[in-house]
Amino acid sequence: MLTGVLLACAHTATPEHPSLVSGDCAEVLRAADHARARGDGELAAQLASRCAPDRLSALAEASTPAQALLWCGRAAAAGQNGCDPTLVAQLGQRLHSRLTIGPPDEGTAPDPLLAAALDQLGPELNLSWSANAPDVIVGKLTVSLDHVTTATSTTVVDAKGGNQRVPAVQHRFAARAEAEVGLGGKTRVLRASEEARDFTWDAAPNQAVAAKFEPAVPAANDLKQRAVLAWVRALAKGLAAAPPETVQVSDDKGCVAYGLSLNLSSGDRGAAASGQGDPGKIAACEKLLGEPPGAGIPVP
Repeated sequence: MLTGVLLACAHTATPEHPSLVSGDCAEVLRAADHARARGDGELAAQLASRCAPDRLSALAEASTPAQALLWCGRAAAAGQNGCDPTLVAQLGQRLHSRLTIGPPDEGTAPDPLLAAALDQLGPELNLSWSANAPDVIVGKLTVSLDHVTTATSTTVVDAKGGNQRVPAVQHRFAARAEAEVGLGGKTRVLRASEEARDFTWDAAPNQAVAAKFEPAVPAANDLKQRAVLAWVRALAKGLAAAPPETVQVSDDKGCVAYGLSLNLSSGDRGAAASGQGDPGKIAACEKLLGEPPGAGIPVP
């Protein structure tokens, strides 16, 4: 393999020696991981430095989110600057590792609005309900609907087709969804809302404006469903920023999410790459990701 050739050549290479720059960005980063796994941090840094920042960004942008985060992580683990933090954050939001959410008490059925939202968004967000040992515990979902009125003014069309400014009442219909969720090792209240607005006003004969006494009232269940859909999207965003350590490591997305969770929980961005975490999960991910034993899960 080219990775092995790179490692062999790099042992005797100097900065001027062309053998050290052989191979593409992916090859030198994989070679750096092999060097790092053997405890040769200096060689790993030499190899990874041959992947210039613009080439690293191009490699990441041409890869799936999981693989892109690994390329960024391999460079960072070897002591290089790695990828731009904005790109890393964007990749994390697009990762969508397979996760299940469920209740504190086994056997509890999901709220019907939540079940409908998961049916609609679950395939896109890789999120599903499991009452038995879920990855993320979700408390009871509460969905409320409020109607608030406020004195204001608005522009209306008069009998001649002109615009007139008249005193009015703004009607704000707001649906709110909230539930406690375990995120980043803490229980937090996650909230989301959706709203609809309309105006009513009295007749203004001097301005040739007819009255409008009844606001357009949205269907309550539709507005509540929109709020729950927004809540599920907010949950997916929160889980992307703070993936749980319970995530299943059955594919590259799960391994990357597990690595990110280790870095977050430890406060050390190199924790996963140094092999911290559950030894069984680390070993399984090294094998699944094609990493040498001891390389850990290199994520930024």
